[in-house]
Amino acid sequence: MSVFASPLGAVAEDEKIEVEVVVIAEVSHDSEAFTQGLEMDGGRMFESTGLFGESTLREVDPESGEVIRFSSLETSLFGEGIAVVGENIIMLTWQNQTALVFDKETFSIVHNLSYDGEGWGLCFDGSSLVMSNGSSSLSFRDPETFEIHRTVTVTDYSGNQVEMINELECVTTPSGQSVFANVWQEDRILMIDTITGNVLREYDLSELSSQNGDEHNNVLNGIAHKESSEFWITGKNWTSMYLVELPMFFDRDEISCNSSCPTEKGILDNWPLLLFALACITIFRINASKGGGGEDSNNRHDEQPSTTPATQRRGLVDNE
Repeated sequence: MSVFASPLGAVAEDEKIEVEVVVIAEVSHDSEAFTQGLEMDGGRMFESTGLFGESTLREVDPESGEVIRFSSLETSLFGEGIAVVGENIIMLTWQNQTALVFDKETFSIVHNLSYDGEGWGLCFDGSSLVMSNGSSSLSFRDPETFEIHRTVTVTDYSGNQVEMINELECVTTPSGQSVFANVWQEDRILMIDTITGNVLREYDLSELSSQNGDEHNNVLNGIAHKESSEFWITGKNWTSMYLVELPMFFDRDEISCNSSCPTEKGILDNWPLLLFALACITIFRINASKGGGGEDSNNRHDEQPSTTPATQRRGLVDNE
């Protein structure tokens, strides 16, 4: 099975170049798990789940999807994203402004860290914890103190801010450090430049999402990097987890500027890339004229961008 990804920037939004995202394997996933975070560490898989009174930290067998062990959070806590840092697992909570630090082997809470605002997604890039809060902002934090070192704003190919950044995965790619992120209530994963916040690539997983329930809670949410370009992905209350290949080999010069544009000399120096982009646009338009390349994204949320009342979008059931 294959789904598709689109690199952003080289061409216009409605003229994206699609490349295959190959599904390598499928295993079962606990349909009762309201997945908030997914993480691989040395071949082991850890998962966090949310909802008041139901939040857990779990170790999951990636070969079968079976839960090996779990620890439940206090009923007043709503579990969110997780990151493995050395011998510990750090888990965010939604509105408690507290990060729980677990011993990886015993699942006992070692200590807590504090932060302001909401906690959504978390990952560790080897030196900093990267955290999302549901906005377009990513904060880079000290893994011991949780102090913010810097922040970046996630922007798409034309400089528009991308809101609702959710579960995160830090990955060292062929072109440098990137963050892979879910967008809440959408069937796409973004590959984000950690320096600029620019979206480098977008992956459409709507085909897989459509196979895992049609409730507005059954959204894509869970990215765990296995190796190379292979990732485990799942969603809230999904019945399956998928090992997929997310292509990420490309030259960053393909990505158009978000805040400033190249000089005329820079454009001339990159004339081979310009010719390549023009060729891609031409091929796309030829295919479109033959009946392909319509505007429909096949994203099942396009028809119902928000079926949940605004007052309940972050409530007991519909929290990110």
